[in-house]
Order: sequence, then C-alpha cells, then structure tokens
Amino acid sequence: MSLAAETASAWSRPPKSEAPWLRAVRALAKKRIAVVCIVLITILYGAGLYTTLDAFGVDTGLQDPNASNLRITRPIRAAEDGRAETLGAFAERHSVDLAALPALNPDLIAEHGALTPETVLRPGTQIVLRNGEELQGPSLRHLFGTDRVGRDLFSRALFSLRTTMIVSVLSVVVGNIFLGWGLGLLAGYRGGLMDSMIMRAADFVLALPGLLILLVLVSAFREPWGEVVRDIQGWLGTDFFIAQGIHTYTLMIFAMSFVGWGGTARFIRAQTLATRESDFVLAAECIGARTPRILSRHLFPAVLPWIVVGMSASLGEIAGSEVVLTWLGIGVTPPTASFGAMVDDAGHWKSLILHPQMLLVPMGFILVLMLSFNLLGDAINDVLNPRGR
Repeated sequence: MSLAAETASAWSRPPKSEAPWLRAVRALAKKRIAVVCIVLITILYGAGLYTTLDAFGVDTGLQDPNASNLRITRPIRAAEDGRAETLGAFAERHSVDLAALPALNPDLIAEHGALTPETVLRPGTQIVLRNGEELQGPSLRHLFGTDRVGRDLFSRALFSLRTTMIVSVLSVVVGNIFLGWGLGLLAGYRGGLMDSMIMRAADFVLALPGLLILLVLVSAFREPWGEVVRDIQGWLGTDFFIAQGIHTYTLMIFAMSFVGWGGTARFIRAQTLATRESDFVLAAECIGARTPRILSRHLFPAVLPWIVVGMSASLGEIAGSEVVLTWLGIGVTPPTASFGAMVDDAGHWKSLILHPQMLLVPMGFILVLMLSFNLLGDAINDVLNPRGR
C-alpha cells in the first residue's frame, strides 16, 4: 500500500475512544485540591505502612513508641563491712560507662571533685544514670517533643498511623466491599424476597445507634475474643498476635463492619435499581449470562463511581471512629499506639497551654487525614457526577 493510501486509511479510521476511568483520572489530576489530598493520604498511610516492618524485626530507625525516657537514678550500696562501694564497682554493677557519669552528675563533681573508679561516696547517694526527657518540646532528637513519661511523640504518631491504616482499610474491605457492596448489588438486581430480606436486615442495623452499638460490641467481646486469640497463638507457639495488637484490630474491624454495611448496601441498591434495566444488562440476560457475571461484569462497573465516592468518605469516618473508641478506653489497647490514646494521654485541656505538643500532634494528624478524605471525596464526586455540581 502506498504512503498516500496509508495516510488516507489512517484519516478514515475513527479515533479510538478513551476509557472512562482514564478520562476520570485525567480530570481528577487537573484538580489541585484532589492531587494535594492524594499526596497527603499517600504520605500518611505510607508512613503507617513503613512502621509495619517493625513487627517483623526490621529496624525502622524509629524510637520505640512505648519506651519511656524517664530519669533513672541508682543508689550507692553499702558493703557488708559498712564501707560504701567504689564508683568503679558501682559502674560495673550497673553496666554503665564511668566516663558518662560526670556529665550526668554535676552536683557530685562540685561536692567531691573529679569522679574516678576509686571514688567512695556515702551509702545511699543517688547516682543519675540517665536524665529525664519528659515533656520536652520539639528538638532534633525528638521532632515532635515528648509526653509525660518521655515517649517520643514523632514515633508514636507514625505507629498510630499504622493502627489507623489497618483498621480503616480492612473495615472498608470487609464492611463495604464484601457486605455493603455485595449485598446492595444482589438486592438491587434480584429484587423480590432477596431484596426484602437484605433491606430489612439493613434497616435493623441502621435503626441502631451506631456509636452505642460499637461501644457494646467492643466492650462485650473484648475479653472473650482476646482469650480466643491467646489460645490460637498458644497452639501456634507464638506471641505475635497479642504483641502486635491483632486481637484488638480484628475486633474493631468486625464491630465497624457490622455497624457500617447497612448504609452502603442501601445506597448501592438504589444505584443498581436505576441501572438494571439498561440495555447492556438486558442484553447480557438475553444471552444467558448468570447472576454472578452480570453483577461483576456489568452492574458493578456501572455503580463503581458511586462506590469510589462512598469509599473515600468511609475511610475518614472509620478512622475517626477508631480514635474516639480508643479515647473512650475501649478501642485498641496498650502497647498498641493510637491517636485516641495520645489524646487521652494529653489529659486536661490546659495541656494545650502548658504542653501543646501533646494535644496538637495527634489532633493535627487526625485533622489532616479526615479533611483529606472528605475533600478528595468531593473532588471525585465532581469528576464522576458533573451535573451534581
């Protein structure tokens, strides 16, 4: 074929249409607020994901979020003959570097002069082994400062992001995808008795006060479920599950999934009812397509834009619920870090004046995360539903 013929053929072919999801991504990328929210969520959840390496023994370079940096002192001990032990014997007994003691004990130097291995102090004299770092402000050693027991707030914030990430993502997967989306699609497409049964169950869940049911479920099943997990890890010969807080994660995920699936199912059912009479669905039924294929290949992609919008809102809502439950004392339990526990550690509102880092750090992360999810959901809704703007 000649060059002219090839050119004419290329011009005669209709341009290849762009996939709808690709058009949506391009439109979303043009919204600066959406891009900023995606970047912030990626950074925050990425930081939480990074801390999971610690659970498998990988050094993350972060301080232990539960390690307290309190002031440590030890007394000089009297020997059996009534004489006090030498400073060298004291350092050997406590496995400390004698050269580091003078900087930690300036008062002793002022009273006794230079501290040597042969220095003898009165029995009961307190020797400082480590200075306290509690309630310190931001510094190079502690980027966000420390709390009342000297724990590093930067490290605790990152490990709290891990808790938020695990609980919110898995709750959305279990409660929204498997229960809300699946049952909503099935009820909207099949109708009849199936629709009535699913919707009455959803109505029952929606009629319950959400926060109260969360409180009841978590409180009632905390101890029994903890015993089950202990039995499982005893059978496996490991303490990994309790040490990493998996028993509290799974209980929170179950409770939030139970409370949250009803609203999602009702919304997806309404969208499915509006879509099931479409030509492409009727055509699939005419050629004998079964229900699972119609739900997965035809109806699910049609309602996917609404699902994406709902998922962004659900992630922020679940993250906030986890913080509130932990703040109330029935969420994740120590030593698992959580923003709710950090807010509770801050204590009275006067801490905002005396030690602002204790309250500003967790509240700042919570605010940025929830605001990012909400603004991202609005931006996605504008892209996928321009008529609703």
